[in-house]
Amino acid sequence: MDAESLVWPEKVEAALYQAARDGELKQFYYPEEEPYLFIFSMPFNEVSSTLRGNVAVIKSLKMMNEKLSKTKIYILLSFITFILFTSLLCLLLGHIYISLPLQRLRQAMRAFRYSTDPPKPLPVYGKDELASVTQEFNRMTAELFSAYRRLDVETEHRQKLQRALQDADKLITLGHLSAGFAHEIGSPLQIVNGRARALAKCNDDYDEVRRIANILVDQTDRITRIVQRLLDFTPRSSAEPVSCDAIAAIAEVIDMLGFEARRQEVAMTFVHPESLPLISINKDSIQQVVLNLLTNALAAIVNTGAITIELSQASIIYAEQTIPSLKLTVGDTGTGIAQEHLAQIFEHFFTTRSRQGGTGLGLAVVKTLVTEMGGSVMAESELGKGSLFIIQLPWRKFL
Repeated sequence: MDAESLVWPEKVEAALYQAARDGELKQFYYPEEEPYLFIFSMPFNEVSSTLRGNVAVIKSLKMMNEKLSKTKIYILLSFITFILFTSLLCLLLGHIYISLPLQRLRQAMRAFRYSTDPPKPLPVYGKDELASVTQEFNRMTAELFSAYRRLDVETEHRQKLQRALQDADKLITLGHLSAGFAHEIGSPLQIVNGRARALAKCNDDYDEVRRIANILVDQTDRITRIVQRLLDFTPRSSAEPVSCDAIAAIAEVIDMLGFEARRQEVAMTFVHPESLPLISINKDSIQQVVLNLLTNALAAIVNTGAITIELSQASIIYAEQTIPSLKLTVGDTGTGIAQEHLAQIFEHFFTTRSRQGGTGLGLAVVKTLVTEMGGSVMAESELGKGSLFIIQLPWRKFL
């Protein structure tokens, strides 16, 4: 022991004296919390002897503590080094076996998004989860590319079909247009024919000849306007509304068909107020509506019958507002229309008189013209008892 160690603490001396008196073997550390001394005491005579003593061995733990400290530092450094090495190794292995495959997958996804060529399959290494993902990715891209090709083919076929349908729709529209114009031309031609026959029988009545001649001029002018629209190949355009006496306009149509009605022994009655204010309306359109309805009514009457035309002022409710209207009803005592056909009578080319030469355009034209004038049309009918058509047009006073 060095010189410093010869100065023992009082607690150590007291413990050694006590061990000598007791004559027992004793060893302990001092201090107990952070010991720097190891003390070993062994008696050198029996307890029964009068002279007692012991041999004490005191060992300094300074060097051992320093070695322990160094050992702790070494273990700590070794642990840190192991952690760093393991982390770097994990990063390296993760980069090689996880990051690089994932980067290849990402690049392949981006390339597949913008590529128009079949995708090249990614190489598969090993049998781990990433290898399984890569295999599924290769299978998925192949199936998607095949689906894209099928979709492109189907899209091309659909576009061709759409173009074909558009062409067919144009042809249908052209057919409707041509049929509509043919129907419009046919009606005045029938009137011209009837009036020409009547004119051939008028030898001495100059006034009647003049009146029939004026009707022929009006109808030929009307045919000229229709043909001009057909030559221009434009859809039916509504003429600008003009000042119109509705009673007089409808009376002209009734007068034009009077010869045909008398020939069929059909009584036509026109009920209307004594006078109505001038209204702003398309005269040609309202006359065409009345002409088509009366022509259909005459065709529906077998042998003899009656047609009643009634014109009056009424009102319609639109958007919670009461609007004055012009109400026109045309009723006949013809064969009537079956209830199951009422919902279709305003459709193009629908007719129940195909054997009698019906084209199915008269009521469709009526519906179109009334709609263009902002009005509504409805029909009531019963087989064997006749039909009633009700038309309401918004009342627009001429300013």
